[in-house]
Amino acid sequence: MAEFDGLEALEGLHRDLLSFSESQISNVERLESELQQRIGDFKKLLDKPKKNDKSRQDLKSSEQGFKTTCFDEEYQISGEFTDETVEVADALDLDELEAARLLIACQEEAEVIDRKPWICTVINFHHRRLTLLECLRIIFRISVDDDRTESERIAFRGFVDIILHSEDKSLEKGSQYWRRCLSSMSDIEVWLRQLAERAMTINIVGQSQLINFTEVLEVQRRSLIQQHDALSAIAAYLTKGSRTGPDDFRYLLSKTKAIDRYDAVLIHYVPIITTSVDSLGSVYSTTPLEEARLIHKALIDQKEVAAFGDQRESASWGQRNFYALTLFLWLVAYSGRYKDDGIGTQIQGVDLEKEADERARLLSEALQDGALHLALSVCRDLQPMQWLDLAKQSLLTFLLPESTPLPFDSILPSDDFQDLIMRQLQIFVQYFIDNMPQELRKLRAEENDQRMQIFTRYQRGPAEYELHVERFLVIIAYAFANYPEMAHEFWDSDSQFYGFLQWAARRQSTPLAAAFCEVVRSISEGEECAEAAHRFLLEEGATASGQIRRMSSLSWRQMFEELHFYASNLRDRPSPPKNALVQSGKPIEDQIAEPESALMLQCYLKLIAHLYRQSPSARNHTIYMPDYDVVEDLLILCSAGLESYLRACAYSAMAALLTGKDEFIGQGMWEKFDTWLTGQHTSNTAVLRIAGGPPNPVMAEQMIFETVAASFEESVAFVELLESLVTPYADSSSLYDFLPFAENLGSTYRMAGIEPYIDFALGRVLGYKSTETQDPTQLRMLQWHCLNFAVLCLTSFNEDLIIFANRSNVPVDEAMKVSSLAAYVKLHPFARTMEWFFNDRVIAALFMATHHDVDEVNNAAPNSPLVMALSRAIEVVDLVMRLQATYLDIVRPLIKIQATTRSAPVANSALASFEDAILNNLQIVVDLSLYCGTGHQDLTFLSLRLLERLSASRKLAVSNATGVGLRAERSRLISVLEKDGESERVSRSLVKNMKIDERELEAGIASPGYSLKTSIVTFLDNCLSALPNRPTLAHLLLGFSCGNTTLDIPEDGLFIEGTSLFHAVRDLAVAYPVADDVTLLSWRSAIRCGSLDLLKKLWVAPISSIYTLTELRAVDFLFDQAIRQRIIGPETLWDGISLYDPNFLITDGALAFRFFLQERSVFLDYVAAELRSSTENNTPSLSARVQSALLGTTVFSDGQQSINPNIFDLFDFAEIEIQDVGPVVSLDLNFLRGLDFEVCKAEREGSFTLYNIASTRQLIELKRDSLIKEGKLAHEQSDIFQNECDRTIGLLVAHNQHARIATASSETLAAWVRVVSVTLECCVFEPATKISFILQALQVIMPKMEKSFADNPAIAVSLAGLARTLLRFVDFDSMFSQKGRALDFAKDRLSQLFRVALTGVNANESPAELREICYQICFCYLSGSSKGPKGRSNLGAQNLRTVMSAGDRLIDITCDDAFAGQGNCRVSATMMLSTLVLLAQREDSKYMIESFVRLNFIGVLVELLKHIPSELRQADINRAAMLLQYYDAALALLLRIAQTRAGGPRIVGVGLFQALRESEFFTADPDIGIEMASQNTLKSYFDLMLAIIKIVNAVILVNGPQHAQGMHQARQFLKEYRGVIVAVFKRNANIGGYLPQKTIDLNALVDNFTVLMSATGFLEVSITAA
Repeated sequence: MAEFDGLEALEGLHRDLLSFSESQISNVERLESELQQRIGDFKKLLDKPKKNDKSRQDLKSSEQGFKTTCFDEEYQISGEFTDETVEVADALDLDELEAARLLIACQEEAEVIDRKPWICTVINFHHRRLTLLECLRIIFRISVDDDRTESERIAFRGFVDIILHSEDKSLEKGSQYWRRCLSSMSDIEVWLRQLAERAMTINIVGQSQLINFTEVLEVQRRSLIQQHDALSAIAAYLTKGSRTGPDDFRYLLSKTKAIDRYDAVLIHYVPIITTSVDSLGSVYSTTPLEEARLIHKALIDQKEVAAFGDQRESASWGQRNFYALTLFLWLVAYSGRYKDDGIGTQIQGVDLEKEADERARLLSEALQDGALHLALSVCRDLQPMQWLDLAKQSLLTFLLPESTPLPFDSILPSDDFQDLIMRQLQIFVQYFIDNMPQELRKLRAEENDQRMQIFTRYQRGPAEYELHVERFLVIIAYAFANYPEMAHEFWDSDSQFYGFLQWAARRQSTPLAAAFCEVVRSISEGEECAEAAHRFLLEEGATASGQIRRMSSLSWRQMFEELHFYASNLRDRPSPPKNALVQSGKPIEDQIAEPESALMLQCYLKLIAHLYRQSPSARNHTIYMPDYDVVEDLLILCSAGLESYLRACAYSAMAALLTGKDEFIGQGMWEKFDTWLTGQHTSNTAVLRIAGGPPNPVMAEQMIFETVAASFEESVAFVELLESLVTPYADSSSLYDFLPFAENLGSTYRMAGIEPYIDFALGRVLGYKSTETQDPTQLRMLQWHCLNFAVLCLTSFNEDLIIFANRSNVPVDEAMKVSSLAAYVKLHPFARTMEWFFNDRVIAALFMATHHDVDEVNNAAPNSPLVMALSRAIEVVDLVMRLQATYLDIVRPLIKIQATTRSAPVANSALASFEDAILNNLQIVVDLSLYCGTGHQDLTFLSLRLLERLSASRKLAVSNATGVGLRAERSRLISVLEKDGESERVSRSLVKNMKIDERELEAGIASPGYSLKTSIVTFLDNCLSALPNRPTLAHLLLGFSCGNTTLDIPEDGLFIEGTSLFHAVRDLAVAYPVADDVTLLSWRSAIRCGSLDLLKKLWVAPISSIYTLTELRAVDFLFDQAIRQRIIGPETLWDGISLYDPNFLITDGALAFRFFLQERSVFLDYVAAELRSSTENNTPSLSARVQSALLGTTVFSDGQQSINPNIFDLFDFAEIEIQDVGPVVSLDLNFLRGLDFEVCKAEREGSFTLYNIASTRQLIELKRDSLIKEGKLAHEQSDIFQNECDRTIGLLVAHNQHARIATASSETLAAWVRVVSVTLECCVFEPATKISFILQALQVIMPKMEKSFADNPAIAVSLAGLARTLLRFVDFDSMFSQKGRALDFAKDRLSQLFRVALTGVNANESPAELREICYQICFCYLSGSSKGPKGRSNLGAQNLRTVMSAGDRLIDITCDDAFAGQGNCRVSATMMLSTLVLLAQREDSKYMIESFVRLNFIGVLVELLKHIPSELRQADINRAAMLLQYYDAALALLLRIAQTRAGGPRIVGVGLFQALRESEFFTADPDIGIEMASQNTLKSYFDLMLAIIKIVNAVILVNGPQHAQGMHQARQFLKEYRGVIVAVFKRNANIGGYLPQKTIDLNALVDNFTVLMSATGFLEVSITAA
């Protein structure tokens, strides 16, 4: 036996085969390779070495030192392992040594699925075997599939030949393999019996410790039945492919004799029988006629007849009806050989007529023995009704009165098996019709005669007669249902099938009419076939007046006349006695003519309903038919005392009639229905009348509701009708600005609207009846219809209309189809529906609908009532959560204000929000999490979306402590999911969906796996975004252990094993491919981008940062990503679209580009995070590796190196620019001109606000309706309007895309800037390398920075900030003290930066933030370059020329900023001016002083001195600090000016000393005035005084003693403020009681006062004057 490995690869092969069979595979070469690799497994599949004593003895003797070699490794076997091996061998009837090898292979997986190794081995054995069989099934099917191309069939026939060892195409090899299949089926049958016996023993013993064994038994039972199913199909395909012969058929008959009961095993032999009969007996068979006659004789000989009265039994067959079915199939196929008139020439001495009569007799006996009875039973159990179809169920019960269906929990045959049988039945239906038409007509005639005899005896009750024709018709219905391509043949007027239909439709008995309706229903799926059925039924027929005799073929007229006949009789019945119940009346059999009439009427109504749903012509024919009022008759049937199932059919027919309704039909039906319900309709008075007076509407309404609620089928049908009534009109737009009923509906006898219907559907049916219903199928159907009704009521309400009415310039009230917005809000079913979902009973019913056993859900079909009702319940919870704010905050208050009368409240007032209800039903969190692991894609999406919404609710996710000093409690959602240890199970199921699959990538965005990945990543990301600093469900599912406010790594969880959901997300971020050979793909990038963003949130958040970074480092995440970075350019294609494409922004290419930018941003952020972390944790080796990667060489942990794009290459994105499309007003619009789309702006994306495109469309539709009502938009102008609409929507979509791209580009640029800055801060560079790095960075950014000054100031600010940072790391001392070509290049680069910075200052409309940075760059550069040799220099002259070439505008802007700039911009501008003055001074230039004089800037600076004290007194602490910073810079600038020969006199001339006098800065009291409470304040005071005195000194010293005016003013200054000067001297000398001020050094101030007094000769003048 093959080694037990490659299960995942085998599943991949199966998926590829399925894709190929559906013509969806894109990699045929891989499929071919996989098939070649698996040939050995296919050949050995049916060879299973059984357990034997020798192997067991070898195994047991090996416990002492025996070693076994498995998978090229040697293992020591222990006693415990031996015991488990024996368990496996016994469970699988497998050789013990083989079992040991399988057990070894499953050790690791057993830990993953948390099962014992031997259990895991048994499960995997069956799973592998079943998967191989399913692969074989597909291979064999394709090899004989006539719908495939000839080349495909040939290719797969070649694989079949190899598997069969039949390269010579011999029949023998096929026969051997076929018999091995049947032998394996027999083995499985024995195995199943043994399992049943073991299960019975366990049930009798009742040992709880055998629970694991019970699980294994059930797994084996399910798998074995599925394997039996597959083997049956394989054997059938072998037969169909002419791989078997007559002897094999005889062998098959000998096998099927032993089947002694009707079950799944018998059903699995049916396709082998049918294909064998078709292959050997039919006229199309290659079997010679002589051989076919021998087979015929052998089959007949098996019928050993023993007469026992009137009974016959096939003694040699365990199931007589199975032999009868086999014989029937053979006869209808074999008889085709004798249709040819020339058959007599082929065989001599045979009486063909006698043989034909004999075949007819045998056919009759086969039918009497139950051939069609069994065939119909097989059809019924192959396709059990998951959704109860009462008409079909009644018909089957009538035709199969003694047949018991297979148990409800039986394992359904596979879809392929069902298809195989149904296609075979189609063939035999054709054979019966073609080959034995006389017998078919005879059967019908005999049945008619039997019915006539029965009715002539006036027998009441059900008739005892054969129903072969009816059963045959229902078999046809089963065989051709869901095969529209085959059903077309019935509507081809030239086909025999069409003739058969006409024959079957004529002169029908009541049961035959019912069965025929089922046939028509099955072959009229799809609009085309339904239209053909409608045309078929349009044939006119005559019905005798007052009688129920079908004299011609079935037609619309006949069905309508019979409905009218029954309705008239029921309407005209005498009124019931007083106080009689609505449902009272005689049984249906006493009210209509024949016992089966109720069945026929039921089938009529179901057929009518079906055609209404499928065919618009059928609906129109009924609605606009003048002869009959069908709705009137249906209402009569609903109101009469009929059985509930008939009333249910009538409701369903009315619901179907509303398919595709328009306003006229919808409102008309509402009016009729509402009038009927309240007893106002003429058809209802006979039943609802209260003796002695007219009907009371309220009482009539309640009586009808009570009647409907009394039965399941009527409740379902009634709510189904309500669903159809509230469904939006087919021709309505998405605006939903209408009501599905008239505004005055019911206003004559109650409050207008449909609240009673909502109360019934949600309150009575969902709230009460669903909680009382015990039958699971009925319960789920009730839930589905009620919740679907609720979804329609909720989703058809447009809350945007309220926003438009309040904020847009469209007259909403006039534009709406309702009289007013107030009426819309009041009458729409939304409000009452929402109110019911705050009702305790409805809440209980809703959460009951969301709670199911996950294994049951997993095993259910996607379209089953269980899955559909569950999905709808989850959707309702999600809708209520989403819409409750609209209801509670807007709708409910508006209704309270408007309402004059109100319905009885139903909501629980204690519920402030729906979250309160969820807090009482937190089990939903566990259920939703488990549903994510089921195989139902839509259910998984709904569950994830609701989980995301629950996680985002702070009321649910955050449990804040209410007491003082109490810590916050854990999240309730986390607690409930951890309670039963389900979190790991859920996480494992999600991990399985996150694996990268090559087939998924080939399938593209339509792949279910891709959609699941997207949903999971989005759910996790949104959970983390909602509560970034607290443990959430996302953290728990990712594998973390969640505390109150912290995270940890569980010691024995998935995280520590490296198999958690976190690691699955990490793998997606690392390895998910985002491009093919040509282009980057947006749908792939979405997955990777989402995964990276999720990881970023984890490493940024403090609670998860350390764990995330550690795990990422473990796989060299940074270095792996570094070598994966893609360099882009203008030529790069994005989803196959060029950046130059004018429509780029409205294509998926824009998405691909945005995702690329986001991925690049996350990578750069991670690099910066790792650099900071390496510095904080003192890990220089990591820092060095990161530095190397940034410079272009990745060094992996094993020492290997790889070249990667360096940090400067990664600036490629900045060179790509995408222009915005402009505002809406730029469009040339007519109808939409002036429409304010600002109301449609919703979410923000960075600095941009995005438009809600759905709301925009609705606003445009509202505008269109307004224009139409105003007569400004004619019908012939609709194309022009649509063109304007398309252009506007396209522009807004492009705007949104551009905004997202611009934001992503800005974030990526900021991340790149951070990386460069952090690299300089954290990495160790050699001096030469460092300056080279800085210069290269400047070279990269300067062109973009300079261009951005005008185009994009935000980018310019970011790049200028980086340039400023780079300058701070430049060693100007060494640069300007040395010489060399490299240094000259560096100086040129820095000089260029200086020029660019000046350009930034000089740019038009340059923002203050940008100018501030440019000032700082200039200051830093000029300050650094001034560190060269003193005096004039070439560089200084060059810099000054650069400044002068910038023009007067530069100095003007700088002076304006220095005087009135914002924030630090004023300081930076002042500092730059100071360096420019110094530069001009060193170059002996008067340019700056002259510029100041031109601008009167010196006077402005001197004027500033006046206001220093007053501004400081008025400022708060923060502003005072900023003012002091500015004063320091301004006084330093004034000092620079004062130190120039041209500036000093001008400072004195503009009133320096007068300004100081007016400022009163030096007027402090010499004794106490300068004693300030704050040392910092006092120090600032002395610092300012020092700065001012330095200016005064500079002015005096520069002007010299010859400047008499200045000397005089200075001496006067000293004289006036002598007291302050003395106080300073005393304080400095600690004289006069002043305490020592260790933190304030006054030496410099004293020295400057001394210099001033010395320079002015103050003391000498004072002495002389004295």
